[in-house]
Amino acid sequence: MPAVTATIQERLRDFPEIDKGKTPGPVTLEDGSVLAGAVAGNPRMGGQVWFGEDDARDAVVETVEAADRTGRLRGILDAVRSHRIEDDFSSHWSYVLEDFEHKLHGKRRKVTVKFVELTDTVPVQGPESEVLGNLITNDFLTLLDARNRQIVVLLNSGVTSKTEIADVLGYANHSAVSKRLAQIRRTAEAYFDQN
Repeated sequence: MPAVTATIQERLRDFPEIDKGKTPGPVTLEDGSVLAGAVAGNPRMGGQVWFGEDDARDAVVETVEAADRTGRLRGILDAVRSHRIEDDFSSHWSYVLEDFEHKLHGKRRKVTVKFVELTDTVPVQGPESEVLGNLITNDFLTLLDARNRQIVVLLNSGVTSKTEIADVLGYANHSAVSKRLAQIRRTAEAYFDQN
């Protein structure tokens, strides 16, 4: 919004002033003091800030330029474009969506990609918050096979019932989950005793 406001204000400066008999100067308050940073003057003529598709396109370019001067907008846009995930796309077909799906769901791919939603976790706002805990957890997760990793992720996201975990992973009952939890505990004890 600040970039949009700056663009509009810059365009309004091109509007002609209406002569109301005021000479530009400082704003004097009732108590005789001067309002810092304010200048009294004649108002500008009103009108449309942009008109038509071409003018609107120019306004968008000016807005992006204004946002890029202060907020490194192009860097943010490049980061978003280079780290897209499937949810970034609309449900309508496009070449970009098709290319992304070919990369993601390649038939000859040896490693399958799975998206796991962690609904109850606290989002990390910066690299300095919770770094140590995340590093240790990530190092530990590399020791586990895919199914055991899924169980740990489900536990971390709030699914704590063995029956619910079994349902999510497609097991007939909770027995397999109980056995895998015992394996995870033994691996965790061995790992955390070393570190």
